[in-house]
Amino acid sequence: MEISHEIDAMQQNILRMGARVDTALRKTLAALELHDYDLAAEVIREDSTIDAFQATIEDQCTRIISTAHPDPADLRQLLVGIKISSSLERIGDHARHLARRARVVTDPLFVEALPLVRRMAQIDTDMLHDSLTAYVQRDAGAARAIAARDDEIDALNNQLYRLLIGIMQEHPETIEKGIELMMVNRFLERLGDHVTNICEWIVFATRNEHVELNA
Repeated sequence: MEISHEIDAMQQNILRMGARVDTALRKTLAALELHDYDLAAEVIREDSTIDAFQATIEDQCTRIISTAHPDPADLRQLLVGIKISSSLERIGDHARHLARRARVVTDPLFVEALPLVRRMAQIDTDMLHDSLTAYVQRDAGAARAIAARDDEIDALNNQLYRLLIGIMQEHPETIEKGIELMMVNRFLERLGDHVTNICEWIVFATRNEHVELNA
């Protein structure tokens, strides 16, 4: 098989992996919205499939590098494939962690926090979906614009943090669940960072430029 076909096959696996991660995030968002604990459990079970995709992609890239002697342009695509699959695996882990906390966000005392959680989760899922499109289209400009949306996630993260601290101070009996929600907040914030990393690698893949987006 020609190296271009092997790289294409690797990139198709990245898109399949990305679709799995996107589905996991959307299921997690639905589980949070609908208090669907069976759906949350499904996300947790299916995380192993995402991990398997990462292993397959890394094996593909290693085999191509060791046997096909890729030129610098092809080697760049392989490096990007490994990096993006790693970010996708971490996003999948965060989706699993969020799913494990689906019951926590139903506490009545934290009702004001739910719109912020939902908004952050929605931005994360939209950013991930759009970053995969930018990867397919090799669109560095779109990748930069997607990464800029992380500013909104950071602002919501700060807003939610302050809200949770206030609730826990007023109602000390909520501290345990409040800490769990602070972890949810942290996971959602980190999701935006991982998508931003994907966008940085898209720029590198298309323009051979190392950039730090949304620093």
